[in-house]
Amino acid sequence: MLSYLANFIFYHTPIFYLIQSVWRDEAFSYFMAKPNVLRVITNTAHDFNPPLYYVLLNFWMKFVGQSDEGLRMLSFLAHIACVYIAFYFASKLFSKKFAFFVAAFTFFNPMLLYYAFEMRMYSFYALFTFASVYCFYIKNWKWYTISTVLGLYTHSFFPFIPVSFLIYLKLTGSLTRKIIYSTLKPFLFYLFWLPILVIQFFNSKDSWLFPVDFQLVKSVLGNIFTSYEGTPGELWPLTALLSGIIIFYCAIVLKRRKKLALYLLTPIIFPLFVILGYSILMRPLFVNRYMIFIVVFEILAISAGIFYIHKRTTRWLSMLFWLVLVVILNIIIPPYRKKTDFKTTFAEINAITTPNDFVYAKTPIGFFESAYYYKYTDKTFIYNPNNVTIPNYIGVTVVFPEISRASFPTPPSRTFLVNDDASYEMIVNN
Repeated sequence: MLSYLANFIFYHTPIFYLIQSVWRDEAFSYFMAKPNVLRVITNTAHDFNPPLYYVLLNFWMKFVGQSDEGLRMLSFLAHIACVYIAFYFASKLFSKKFAFFVAAFTFFNPMLLYYAFEMRMYSFYALFTFASVYCFYIKNWKWYTISTVLGLYTHSFFPFIPVSFLIYLKLTGSLTRKIIYSTLKPFLFYLFWLPILVIQFFNSKDSWLFPVDFQLVKSVLGNIFTSYEGTPGELWPLTALLSGIIIFYCAIVLKRRKKLALYLLTPIIFPLFVILGYSILMRPLFVNRYMIFIVVFEILAISAGIFYIHKRTTRWLSMLFWLVLVVILNIIIPPYRKKTDFKTTFAEINAITTPNDFVYAKTPIGFFESAYYYKYTDKTFIYNPNNVTIPNYIGVTVVFPEISRASFPTPPSRTFLVNDDASYEMIVNN
């Protein structure tokens, strides 16, 4: 019974995200954050996102070292801060009693909880969204500016949020010169990074992103809410249905409190219209996790829709429906978010390797995990016998510019050739 319970907790709940093998983007975060802060910022300028998360991770790793769980806990702390702000905001917006529901709803949201255990910037992206939306609503311009500037330096899509606020002000006839300045003031502190953002945008043309189709458009709200990215493939109709349910609760707010509805819905509709439209007409830009800020507004809009249901029984049933839904999703989803198990592979390799041995990743895809887990990181390379140019979007050349090798080292060195699926073979070059 105890073993069954332990198996369930560790492999069928979000705890699995914390303990599973680090994947490529997480290992990339580690190597981006590892140098001194000035180097971190310089390297980030050649990537596709701003530097704040990597700077924070740089300081964090001084305390936790190279521990998968320890490094990931930085994101979990940001998630807990999200829950706190959600509770505080809901207390002001609705009632303190209802705020407990909003806090639980935020904590168990599948998208937020997944990235709460990932060594990436997305939990901080959500945190600064919560802080920005709350401070803008109460017109605390000092903290709005601080939280929005932090958000701008966390993810390249964050500018959609203050621009959405400006559109909301226009729609509600609240535009004044003073409030326009206050809303856009954070961009004054972002001017340093704007030219870099433009360069990053044009450099991102060489991309792995998938095209946007109608199936994604009609399912997008449900996909973002659940963090669904197409695996397993048969869930698209369900996320489309969930999108419709989300729209239904948003419509309740629109009917009961139009101004609040516009405040919460504009940062959903405007960014999605721009990103999906550009992705269809020009080139793909849409990625679920890039849009994680929309989950913040979905949570608040759904919560508002529940709160403004007149019948108490229906309101309580709605609260129960959404809480049960997110808990069930957090049980169903984890096995489908399993990363390739490089951790186990390198436990085997590290047990038999010597300082003379090398690891070669068979393709650039598996390099970061290999370099992260191999105990002799400086002896990790990419096997590239044909000198093929490595695409920028993989990120290898940002932190490891001279990493390709066309041949295996000579004896007595051995080479562990690691495949993308974490299998490996030992090569001894005669």
